[in-house]
Amino acid sequence: MSAFFGIDEHNAEGFIDNGVFCLPHTLDGKYALHSIVSPIQNSDIVFIKQCSPLSSLHIKAIGVVQSSYPMKVPTEVCLPVEWVWQGEKVLDNVEEVLAQCGEPLYEEHNIMVQREIIDLLPTKYHVAQPI
Repeated sequence: MSAFFGIDEHNAEGFIDNGVFCLPHTLDGKYALHSIVSPIQNSDIVFIKQCSPLSSLHIKAIGVVQSSYPMKVPTEVCLPVEWVWQGEKVLDNVEEVLAQCGEPLYEEHNIMVQREIIDLLPTKYHVAQPI
């Protein structure tokens, strides 16, 4: 099973156009959240989200990481991502997720949010159900 990582929309500019997910920076320009970013691997699912603590979670795009090895982009360290879904899916009643809204990147553990993301993925990414 893949891990799920939420990326704040404000930190995702250019990701879809360039087919990447780039590591977030701290205010002093250093890479942030190494303990979260380093476990991101090939086939993990990343999603761009928008939310605030008093609103719903909006999923804007979903991608599948294509390699565990970073590629060098000028001034950035990025992982290649195939962005497989774009749109707007609004999720209500996910209160425990909203506590993470201020984070530029976080690992998504809420099974209901994970299920919604899986349902948005194209069929080729669905695991066949046993008969």
